[in-house]
Order: sequence, then C-alpha cells, then structure tokens
Amino acid sequence: MKIWNLISFLFWSSIATANELQLPLVSTTISPNTEFVIFGTRHGNRNPDEFLSGIDRSWGQEGSLELTSIGKRQSYGLGTELRKFIGNLTTNNFNVSEVKYYSSSANRCQMTLQVAIAGLHPPQAWNDWNTQKFDDWSPIPYTISDPILRMYSVKSCKKSVEVWAPIDNDDLPELENLKNDNAQVLQYLSQETGWNMTGNLGKAADLADNLIQMDFYNTTYPVWLTQPTLDGYDGNELKKTIMEFAEIHPRSCAYYYPCRYLMGGLWLDDIINKLNDANSTKNALKVIGYASHTEITLAVMKLMGIEKEEVTTSAGFVIELRRRPNAAIRILNHDPNPIDAHVIYPANLTKELSDVQESDGFIRLSDFIRIVRPESYSDWPKQCDAPSCALDNPNQDFSSSASSPSGLTVVVLTLLAFFTR
Repeated sequence: MKIWNLISFLFWSSIATANELQLPLVSTTISPNTEFVIFGTRHGNRNPDEFLSGIDRSWGQEGSLELTSIGKRQSYGLGTELRKFIGNLTTNNFNVSEVKYYSSSANRCQMTLQVAIAGLHPPQAWNDWNTQKFDDWSPIPYTISDPILRMYSVKSCKKSVEVWAPIDNDDLPELENLKNDNAQVLQYLSQETGWNMTGNLGKAADLADNLIQMDFYNTTYPVWLTQPTLDGYDGNELKKTIMEFAEIHPRSCAYYYPCRYLMGGLWLDDIINKLNDANSTKNALKVIGYASHTEITLAVMKLMGIEKEEVTTSAGFVIELRRRPNAAIRILNHDPNPIDAHVIYPANLTKELSDVQESDGFIRLSDFIRIVRPESYSDWPKQCDAPSCALDNPNQDFSSSASSPSGLTVVVLTLLAFFTR
C-alpha cells in the first residue's frame, strides 16, 4: 500500500505537464565546447509550515519548513550528477578562481546548496583535510543574496506586498475558481483538520505538504483520508484533489506576470550578466550555482523561456555556454528521480526560443539575450518602490523612517532656522 502511495504522490504532484511526467533515465552529456555552466535549483524536500495532528508522525523533528533527510539526499544527488556532467571543466576540489555559489537566506536553501556542492566538490589530495571523519566533505563558501533569490522577504521591497496580495488572498480568477470548484472538498478537509481551507488555499497546500512527507516517511494515513465520508470521493480521488493544492501560492506567483517579473527578473539579469562576462572572458569562473525557492526558481525559468508549470524539490535548470564555433547557450532542466538519483535533460522552450535553436539544441547568446532581456531588470530598488539606499541594506524597513525626520535632518533644519531669523 505504501509503495502505491509513493507512486501516486510522484505521479500527481511532482510534475504538471504530460511530457514532463516521464524523466529520462540518463543525463544529457555536456558539449565538448562548453566553457561555462550555470545551475539554479529549488531547495530540497522540506517540512510543512504546519504539521497535521492526529497521525503517528516520526518525521519533522528539524522544525517547520526546514530541510529534511530526503531533501539532503536529493540535494546531494544533484551535486554528484552535476559533477558527472561537468567532468573536468573544474577540478574536484573547490577553487575560488573556478566557481562561485549563491543562496537565499533561508535555512533550507543554504543547506541545499551546502549539500549539493559537497557532492560537486568531494575533496581530494591536498584538500582532503580530515580523512578519518570527513573524507568526502570540505567546507565551501557561498554568498547570500535575497534580492536575487528571495525577493519576497526583502523588507524594503514594498512592491512585493502589492504583487503578492491577490495570490495570498486567493483573489486571482484561477484561485477563486479552484476554491469554488472544490468548495465541498475544502469544507470537508477544514472540518477534519481544523484548518480554515475555505478561507485560504495556503492551508490546503500545507495539507498537501504533509501528505508528501507521509508518503516519503511511510506514515499511515488518517481514516478520514483513506475512507472519506464525502459523496463522490474515495481515498485516491480525495488525495488527488488535495495534491492539486500543492505549492499553489508559489506556483501562482510564477504564473501571474507581475509577481513572476518582480520575483525572477533580477535573477535573470544576473544570469545574463554572468553569461556576457564569461563570453568576454572578463570572468574566468567555470561554474556558478544558485539555491532558491519554488516561486523564484520557477519564475526565472519561465522568464528565460522554459516551458514549465511546476518545479519539484531540488529541481531547476542548467545553462551551458560555449564560445566556439559561436557564442551560444543550451538550456537544460534537472530533476530528482525521485530522491538519490538526479537527471539533467533538455528543457522544453517557448516557440520564440525554439525557433532560433540550432540542431544541437544551442541558441546563439545574442538571440537569447535579445529575446529574454526585456523580462529582466537591474535596478531592484526602483522596481520595488524602495529608496536607492536600500542597495546597501535591503532588509531595512524604510517605511517608518520616511515618515519621520532623521537626526541629521533635524539638526540641519534647526541651523537654517537660526541663521535665517
């Protein structure tokens, strides 16, 4: 029964579109002319925001929203597959002249990146510093950038509240329809869980998150799920409906253009700049990696022309850059399959991008930038309706300081008043 539960979960919740349901078993091989690789990933499997009561739960001890043992295994699988993919593009050992990594400030993203780059850079020879206790691990530095990878948490970004409001309040037509079409189910689930799902679909997403963990950790379902007292639903149908709410708000952000643009546009700008730098040899780096969240990762993937409706835990994108015979990139997906194994494969692209693809899947860098540049932005304080000084302190709340004069302002005004009397 539990094997069927896991298969059912993977079928209904991991990927949305039909041609994405079956992952290839073997990863794409890196081009022999590739000189630079970028990868971006969503964090690995994490705990729900709220834990379901009334179940015999043996998981979740890390705390709400924290990376789980499953998530760590997924992330390590990503790292080891990336190492196979890039081959000798870089040395196994971390070298600051070859690689650079970025994460959002969230624990789950930092830990995902830490585990992934542990798989990508197993220490050897001079870097194998403690073979008795840490034979396959050595610490690797990374940079935290919430404006690029977690814009919704940047306190000075007032625009974020605006673009998220119709999502958080379920006011988008698609969310309203989903609510109305499933009103009976949401009412039933609200009664059984004690969570107000009719008021906010985010609570239904929490339930879906719990079911995902219950499948991974072989937890027995409650009777109200396996034997629902709801007309027209058996256990499988009810679970299928619940899984439609998985990550509903983050996914809706990536679908809703104002949110997609604000959440992913700066990251896309950073990717474009790094591709340009690598092409012009201003940047001698060989690999750059990012760890972020569902809404940010899916948003930037859609902005860069990847046809994708959902990004599962530890999934994301890979970009290869070659400079010969012409400056060109190839855009790939990467996904867990479903935990320890990972696969890298060609992405489905928008018609505008696929029309300019060469026979080997590469797109001239100039064509890529011409097509996707309008989806990016560089001046994030302007986009966020934040003061320019937010560049130096993104997480300062400027709303209160704007309404009251600073100490320096008071001094200046006092002196002016004195000398003009």
